[in-house]
Amino acid sequence: MSQSQESNTLRRILVLGFGATGRAVCEFAARHALWACVSEQGCLSEGQQNWLRENNIPFEQSGHTPRFLQEADVVVLSPGIPLELPILEEARRRGLPVLSEIDFALGMVGSCPVIAVTGTNGKSSTVEVIGKILQSLGRQAWVAGNIGIPLISVIDEISESDTLVLEISSYQLEQSRGFRPHIGVLLNLSPDHIRRHGDMRSYANAKGKLFANQEPADVAILPSTLTSQFEQGNARRVFYDTCFERLPVSMERLLPHERSNLRAALAACAGLVPEFDVSKVPMDAVREAFRLPHRMETVGAVGGVRVINDSKSTNAGSAIAALRAIDSPVVLLLGGRSKCAGYESLVDEIAASDIREVILFGEAANTLRHVFEQHPRVESAPCSVRTMREAVTRGVLVAQPGDVLVLSPACSSFDAFADYTERGDAFASLIRSQPGFENVQSRT
Repeated sequence: MSQSQESNTLRRILVLGFGATGRAVCEFAARHALWACVSEQGCLSEGQQNWLRENNIPFEQSGHTPRFLQEADVVVLSPGIPLELPILEEARRRGLPVLSEIDFALGMVGSCPVIAVTGTNGKSSTVEVIGKILQSLGRQAWVAGNIGIPLISVIDEISESDTLVLEISSYQLEQSRGFRPHIGVLLNLSPDHIRRHGDMRSYANAKGKLFANQEPADVAILPSTLTSQFEQGNARRVFYDTCFERLPVSMERLLPHERSNLRAALAACAGLVPEFDVSKVPMDAVREAFRLPHRMETVGAVGGVRVINDSKSTNAGSAIAALRAIDSPVVLLLGGRSKCAGYESLVDEIAASDIREVILFGEAANTLRHVFEQHPRVESAPCSVRTMREAVTRGVLVAQPGDVLVLSPACSSFDAFADYTERGDAFASLIRSQPGFENVQSRT
């Protein structure tokens, strides 16, 4: 690890938010004998408080106050922190740098190349695929970022000859003030995170920051359909949907959206490696990289009904992709906390698909029901229940042999679960407890 001149001066860190990212920043500070303090909007658990005390890290909870600003020389943000907080306005008034965790971490790295991937859907699997391909070519690639591995947590192990492959969310891009990836990949864009960004234009503007600081030597990779919407930066442009039109035969079993993401990954690798040869890519490793938990994951079968856990589907676009990947009659479980956008398009897709039944659950059930009721091609509103447990019970009851029962919620999980992983685990547990459950592992 080599530190930039600016980073050498930022030795007293105020960390806003103490989730996985905030803790990783504090762990970095502890390793490097930097002073750190924590301000958390919510309540810290007893275990979190004990850890902070054991590491001599001052903290506050249940709200952000200016108490630590006079002691800090930089503010580092967890991804969930909005930029409009009064404490951030005060920090800027005092002249303190306000950095995303990504910007702070990159300030500790030399000139190693950075590939950054964003988009509404498919980010995690795409960065995993890029990492696998680069490693197969003998390059040391570090996959980190929004995928669940804060960049700051691996920064000490990275050398300038390595490659960083980062999953970047709209939250992280919104917070960034100077992020410049050597290769930026925008996979797609559909309505999501409207509660945070306010509207689609602001959401798209946040995504566009991926390209904003790029220079002519850099590469901007995106689908040709979005080129007029994303004109930021000065990088060379590559349209991944027109690249690698003939994929290896071994890739034919990938789902349609996986093939699209693979083309983007191959374009990213070709942008980094001048001598890149797709025929030398180990496709077994690529297929394995697409098999991430809670993403079109077969749980098993109940009474001849295949069951798919797609809990990672947290917006309408991902649920649409799930439906297009299934060629059997579907019993679809939708619900959670509404994302406030995109559901009209989802109902359009449902109306055109082979759907046995749609079952709504959770906080968003009434909102979703209203969208169905307003759609001209929907004859009757879907069944609504309160909880996912009730949705599973109903789904198993109405599904027929040969059908596919799929949890593809198109909503966030936060009405009832900590995250999509907890929701997916709960769904799988409910399915495995059903009479007649069989552990089959076929793919869509």
